Formats: sequence, structure tokens, C-alpha cells
Amino acid sequence: MQLRNLTIPYAQPAVFAPMAGFTDAACRHLMADHGAAWTVSEMASAKAITFGDDKSVRLLRDKASHGIYAVQLFGAEPETMAQAIRIIQEKGVQFDILDINMGCPAKKVNRKLAGQDPELCGCMVAAARGALGPDKPLTVKMRIGWDAEQLTGVAVARQCEANGADLIAVHGRTREQMYIPPIDVDAITEI
Repeated sequence: MQLRNLTIPYAQPAVFAPMAGFTDAACRHLMADHGAAWTVSEMASAKAITFGDDKSVRLLRDKASHGIYAVQLFGAEPETMAQAIRIIQEKGVQFDILDINMGCPAKKVNRKLAGQDPELCGCMVAAARGALGPDKPLTVKMRIGWDAEQLTGVAVARQCEANGADLIAVHGRTREQMYIPPIDVDAITEI
């Protein structure tokens, strides 16, 4: 699979997804050593980074990277997202892919409908693409919608694609469902 300037080996079909409190550097290295095509950092707040929070930047650092490495940011303000990306690059955080979390059901991620408003999602991706430049891959993690009445996934995906996302990962539940089964395979297919 080709993501901009990055070739993902076909022989490694699994990605080690981010999980809060779990995907630290040691765990990512272990997963990469056992065949993950790429690993992803824990999510960090774009706003916290712009406020100078070193803990958020440390979440993203990997001093001895193993394989392809993505950092994940979340936020609800396009310019803040772009500024955070510029800051982590200036601080020397090394990464191969930038991932925007638009799918976590936690209030701190979704309190401003950051992953559900299609236009805002498009603006977030456009701002991130501008800060990253043309070569570095940009991915998005999203959900199928807010709840059963607000299934915005297709519109969100279209906005993300139109504004520079190279890959979109879909969690097949609404924000309201949190992690309760089942997933909606039809919604994933439609997206």
C-alpha cells in the first residue's frame, strides 16, 4: 500500500492501533517486532501541545523507533491542530504518519463534535495537511456517527478525503454506543 511517500509492506497486514494507557514505546516496539505494519502513539491533545504541555509531547516521542510510526492528535480547532503539528515537528518528534482521532467517544475528544461535523472535519484535515506538507501521510480515525439519528460517517469521510486524508479508519459504532457490540458493517461498507 502506498501512502504518499511511504510504502507499507503487503506482508504486514496489521496495524497496532492506539489505546490510551497502553501503547507506550515499549509496547509499540514489541508489536512492530512481531509484524505490525505500523504502530500508533497514544492520542495527544493538540490544544495541550499549543499551551506548552511537555507531557503531551513526551507521549509522542519515540527515541528508538521500530518500524513505521504514527503519532495521533485530537482537537476541535483547525488552526490549533496545524499549530500543534508545527510544534511537534520543531521539537524534533520523529514520525512517519500523522493520525487525527475523530472517533474516540471520550468527552475530551468529542465535546465539540470534532468527529461528527463534516465541515469541521474537512477543515481539520485541510489545516493538518497544510502543516504537514505534501509528502507525509495523513490518516483519520472516525466513527459512523454521533448516534442512530446522526449517522454522519459518509459525509465526514468525503470531507476528509477531499481535504487531504490519505487513509480513513472507521470504527463501526456511533459515539453513543461507546464500545458496546455490535458494529455496523453496513455503515462501514457505505463509508
